[in-house]
Amino acid sequence: MYHQHFKLSGPPFQFTPMPGALYLSKTHREGLAALEWSLLHEPTGFTLLVGESGIGKTTLVCSILARCYANVRNAYISSPKLDFEQMMQVILAQLFRAAAGQSRLELSETFRQLLDDLTPGERLAIIIDEAQDLADETLEEFRLLSNLDTGAERRLQIVFVGQPELTERLAEPRMAALNDRIGSRARLTPLEPDEMLDYIDSRLRTKGGTAKKIFAAAALKHLVRHSSGIPRRANVLCHNALLFGFAAGRTRVSLKMATAAVSEFEVPLAGKSSTRKQPQAAPQPKSLAQAALAVGVLVLAALGALYAWSSQSWPTSRETHATQRGEALRPQTAPVVPETEKLPALPLPALETIIGG
Repeated sequence: MYHQHFKLSGPPFQFTPMPGALYLSKTHREGLAALEWSLLHEPTGFTLLVGESGIGKTTLVCSILARCYANVRNAYISSPKLDFEQMMQVILAQLFRAAAGQSRLELSETFRQLLDDLTPGERLAIIIDEAQDLADETLEEFRLLSNLDTGAERRLQIVFVGQPELTERLAEPRMAALNDRIGSRARLTPLEPDEMLDYIDSRLRTKGGTAKKIFAAAALKHLVRHSSGIPRRANVLCHNALLFGFAAGRTRVSLKMATAAVSEFEVPLAGKSSTRKQPQAAPQPKSLAQAALAVGVLVLAALGALYAWSSQSWPTSRETHATQRGEALRPQTAPVVPETEKLPALPLPALETIIGG
């Protein structure tokens, strides 16, 4: 593995959430605090966490779930394409309540019973990731589900985690009933350049290295600029830059290697395929004059062949006509050539020599 080449204990830029290596920028600290408050104290019943793809929403969710709060029971939905009944089956299964084969009414009653069985001070949290892909009907179903929580204190908390377009959907008039219930909101924004530098360094430190030791200053600056403040993108760029360094046998990534890594990421694969050498067309005559000459030679050859054939077959034809009229002048001394007999091959001019000249 390339990380051994750089004397690291493991790959530092993984593409799956790493709660143990959580980096908190200013907005990530605010997002984590919003999640924690929602699970423990939020009285409205709904929380919204939004941010661009790859910015670290799922990493925050995994981090908060790993804390295992004693008085909070969690259910996590990662597939927004399920319908509401399927989601309820997943939720109840995670909360150790059998739900397979139940009707919608039975699912609702099972969930109501689950809420009633909570001990004083205990809360139930449902976290739905990629919530921007939820259907409008499913969003409305979760709003109605919250109506089952009729206790004096809020026991059910539903957390929507998604991309910024989710905020726009909820702001539309048809979503007003749900949007008005969301009390806790947080938005993750891209990292500032100094935060991205610190993020890359923190990733390397968890594996026994440092950014200053692994990357040249110009290379690091180039990678930070093209990451656009998105942690996942930085992971891909740094990972590819390390691969280029490993392939070159270098223990420090240069600007040239970082530039190559960025180019591999930003240039679409389709663009590369379009630069492939196209097959050459068949050679064409050098000019219209040569083409005309070639045609003329073919015509002359055809006329010559026709003339030669006519001169050989004419005597036979004349004798045949004379016999038919009863005016034969002399007995035939040679047999008539049958019509089906194969004619001798006629030599044709060397066209390639003429065309090429």
